[in-house]
Amino acid sequence: MTLRSHPDRMDIRARNVLLYVDDAVRYDAVADRLAGMGATYRTVAASSHTPTSFGSILTGLYPDASGVKSFRHSPAPGVRSLFDLESHRVTMPTAGGMNHSIAAMFGEPPRTDVEDLDADEPWIHVLRRPGGHAPYDGFEWDGYEYREESAADYLRRTATDPDGARADYARGVDASFAEFERVLDVLEARGLLSETLVIYTSDHGEVLGEYGFFGHALLVCPETVYVPTCFVHPDLEPGHREGLFHHVDLLPTIASVLGVDGGRTHGTPWGEGRTRGYTHFEHVRYASLPTPLARLSELTGGFHRTVRSTWDADGGHVFVEGSRYKSSLVYLGTLLQAPQGRQLLHNRAIRSMHRRFVPGHTVYGTPGFTADEARATIDEVAAGATTVDTSRHLDDDTVEQLQQLGYI
Repeated sequence: MTLRSHPDRMDIRARNVLLYVDDAVRYDAVADRLAGMGATYRTVAASSHTPTSFGSILTGLYPDASGVKSFRHSPAPGVRSLFDLESHRVTMPTAGGMNHSIAAMFGEPPRTDVEDLDADEPWIHVLRRPGGHAPYDGFEWDGYEYREESAADYLRRTATDPDGARADYARGVDASFAEFERVLDVLEARGLLSETLVIYTSDHGEVLGEYGFFGHALLVCPETVYVPTCFVHPDLEPGHREGLFHHVDLLPTIASVLGVDGGRTHGTPWGEGRTRGYTHFEHVRYASLPTPLARLSELTGGFHRTVRSTWDADGGHVFVEGSRYKSSLVYLGTLLQAPQGRQLLHNRAIRSMHRRFVPGHTVYGTPGFTADEARATIDEVAAGATTVDTSRHLDDDTVEQLQQLGYI
């Protein structure tokens, strides 16, 4: 892999932006294909949980400051997002449940489709697609919805067939990537591609059996943290770029390319000067624990588990915070309820995964900084945390959909 810099990228100007967020696509799944299309960066995801990453992608702030920790949250008061840019009409697609949940978090922005984007008015279009989200290879493109099998049912069914699940994941990513290429073709056919910065990224990666399970919500690790970001524009030479990028760098990059003020962010245009990135996961259960475990959790003051980590291009330090006793209870509940329990049992990884799940410190790869330096960075980020409760009530249908998609 040849890495190159691009000193003239700061001079790029575009009239429109299309932001294509493919769900659960790891860096190693599509980076080489993307590098043939545009400037491609190894990117540190803001979270291994979709809503939290979208909070950072669209506000340019780390999760502690954006206020978005789950599908129940909207940005904190005073936090501006991409949808608040007054210079452009900012929209999301009309169809697809995956887009509905994000739209609800950001105040129901206007909805349209790529085929109907206004050629006479500058626009920004944000769309979320299935990528490698379970059920792998289970998306119905005609209706932009998952087929009847839920993610949980799929993962239970394939728990003893990891090779088959990995093959399905590759096919699912291929199908979603083909949709990305179709979107580019639509823009080109409409004469919009040359004046549009097209961005491909993912909200988080996916574990494909490396730690005995499949998914992304249980563990912050290289497979869930590193995702690709690719910029497609006539003035950008394709190829792998050196350096590191982060989700929070997207908004300032977009603002720079459009020549507008993106407001306060934790990022920099094109990730200039970035050597590390912060990833945050707040453990959220949209479904309840089995009754006996739920009662124990209530009697002991409820359950809180937070994972904070810092990464460079070679690895990271991960710190799990919370009660070891309560984390063990929730881990037991996960084993009993979630398909990951069957996977971990089949792969004899229950004890090793428990060590990663409960409070403690884990090093992945060979980060070029110490645990103390990582902790100092985390403390600095946490100091800017929002203290305002921005949670919203989720109706029963939304909770059921989140459970079907395998969210904790």
